[in-house]
This record gives sequence, C-alpha cells and structure tokens, in this order.
Amino acid sequence: MGVHNNFHAPKDSWPAFAWYAIEFFVVLAVGIVIAANSIDYFTKMGFDSSMTNWIFWGITGVPFLAYYIIVRPLLLRKPALQI
Repeated sequence: MGVHNNFHAPKDSWPAFAWYAIEFFVVLAVGIVIAANSIDYFTKMGFDSSMTNWIFWGITGVPFLAYYIIVRPLLLRKPALQI
C-alpha cells in the first residue's frame, strides 16, 4: 500500500482571526443575556424606555470591560486558543 500526501491540517484552512470573532460574539452574547435578565429591575424602578436603552447597553458593556481588561490579559496571559 502506498502512502498518500493528502493530510488535511485544520490550521491551514481555518483562519486564526475566526477564533477572535467567536470569542467576541460569545462575550457579546453573555453581556446581552445579563442585560436582558436585569433590565426588568430598572423598568420596575420607573425608568422610561429611553433611559432603559442606555442602561441595557451599559450593562452589556460591563462584561467586555471585565473580560478584555481583567480576565484576558491577567489570567490568560496569552492569545486566545494559541495554535
């Protein structure tokens, strides 16, 4: 039997920036879920819809700050999913 040189290496076909995009959208989804679950508290406090929009996106931004400023540089100390 002969050996064929047709091995498929995922690193060659999967772009590295895709991992950063996946990481970004996971952090975005976590922020939106947290904000959506906590926005009812602010509507019950009597804020109007324009103010709750600001509160919603402000709460959505908190996981970004926490992840990209604290967790990723200090705890991971290397690029995400380094190949």
